[in-house]
Amino acid sequence: MSVRKNLLVLAVALTPILVGCEQESYPEGRVEADVRFLADDLLEGRLTPSHGLEVAALYLANQLRAAGLEPGNEGSYFQPYEVGVFNPMEAEYRISINGVTIPQSQYLFWSMGLRPEQTPVEYDLVYAGHGVAIPEEGVDDFQDLDVAGRGVVALRGAPWELDPNAIFAPDQGIGKVVQAAARNAAMLVYVSEEISGSSPAETSPELMFISTMAGGSLTQLIEDPRTSAFSTPLLIIGPEVFDRVLAGPAGGTYTELQASLAAGESATGDIPASVRIEIDVGTTRHTVSNVIGVLRGTDPTLRDEWVVLTAHYDHVGVYPMPPGEDGICNGADDNASGTAAVLEVARRLVEEDDLKRSVVFAFVSGEEKGLVGSHYYAAHPVAPLDQTVLNINVDMVGRSDGTAQAIVPASDELFQKAVELGAEAGLTILPDQQPSWRLSYFTDSYHFARHDIPAVFFFTALHEDYHLPSDEVEKVRFAELGQIVDMLTELAEYYAEGAEAPAYQRPAWFLTPG
Repeated sequence: MSVRKNLLVLAVALTPILVGCEQESYPEGRVEADVRFLADDLLEGRLTPSHGLEVAALYLANQLRAAGLEPGNEGSYFQPYEVGVFNPMEAEYRISINGVTIPQSQYLFWSMGLRPEQTPVEYDLVYAGHGVAIPEEGVDDFQDLDVAGRGVVALRGAPWELDPNAIFAPDQGIGKVVQAAARNAAMLVYVSEEISGSSPAETSPELMFISTMAGGSLTQLIEDPRTSAFSTPLLIIGPEVFDRVLAGPAGGTYTELQASLAAGESATGDIPASVRIEIDVGTTRHTVSNVIGVLRGTDPTLRDEWVVLTAHYDHVGVYPMPPGEDGICNGADDNASGTAAVLEVARRLVEEDDLKRSVVFAFVSGEEKGLVGSHYYAAHPVAPLDQTVLNINVDMVGRSDGTAQAIVPASDELFQKAVELGAEAGLTILPDQQPSWRLSYFTDSYHFARHDIPAVFFFTALHEDYHLPSDEVEKVRFAELGQIVDMLTELAEYYAEGAEAPAYQRPAWFLTPG
């Protein structure tokens, strides 16, 4: 081990002593210190899995120990789970549609949710037009379609003009994957003119993001690789490939089908063809961990009910860069900020002596790889899900301008309480500013909401530094982050003190795969 890493481990080991000395005097400084540690270059972007992630986990466990919380997993602060990892750049993909092999240079493939050793797989195809379902707009391309276990074919576009920067919107590739997967589809075949000629053009923000994610290491939960609604294979082909292999079975060329959609004349339905996928690549296995601390309630009855706070402590690692350029994605906002905020709430609540309900503080890994850690937690919960009354998830809260968004898809009561307590902390709580994006699918609170547990996800905003090395500590607004911590503390304390559990009203659009 290098001298620098020895010093880092020593720093982690000494943290409980140092924090204990400052606990009463410098609460704001504690939050900043946590963010600075987690976002330091020495943690190398906290990729799942990586040495930096392990150091972050050790740091968090020691902080929970220093604060006086109980270990959450049978005497340990760590909840380990096993993942398989492979490098897509080293993979040989063999993909055929309607019996025709597609050259690897003519498509973009994101093999989320598909472990190489499980291939080859073959799925029958079904055509879903644009593959858009937004009930509030009166659009549902999946109406009367049985897509379960099938590959959904969807064309680029929607009945309106696309916003090229809205990469998570349901009218773009990733959003269409979610809509298909929520209905138990096996994969999405997305046809886009953004891929033209013999190779992906990668000119749009949508394709640039998908290409970046598809080219990075794939980390999948061994026991269940489909860990989220977007952990579903995505194959993107261009019109030329579509016309060559599917125009006949689908009843028209790409241009003809787009014209039919524009005229409102296109019929969706089964395509008498299939897609076959085989992945040839070596995989490695690793053990990573969620970090969990528990605070027991005092009421003889309510102590068996739980409030669960979550934040993901992983990030996206290091991008390959030319010599001398910074490629470390430190993730100061995403999500050192949310991790530090939840950690500070834990320190504050442990000082309270009137909490009736019990509280779980779960720092999850693998969020950036498809909500892997929170999926594992939901499958192996520390607190029984049927006795969990609330999830508070905190992700990217370091760029507040005096506001924070509360994404609460299923509880108006919970949103209003957040607004009230935010105002007391000098903070304006806003509703979801992009409701059609369905951000609840993309964050760890998803694994509570899908079990009909009221969940709120706090964040400040996406920004130009998202998933880039420029997400640095110097851009975190610590005074405003302190307001968010105050609000989070009061919200968690309100429900832990025994307030009536918030009601859950699942919205019509929130479908989850079964």
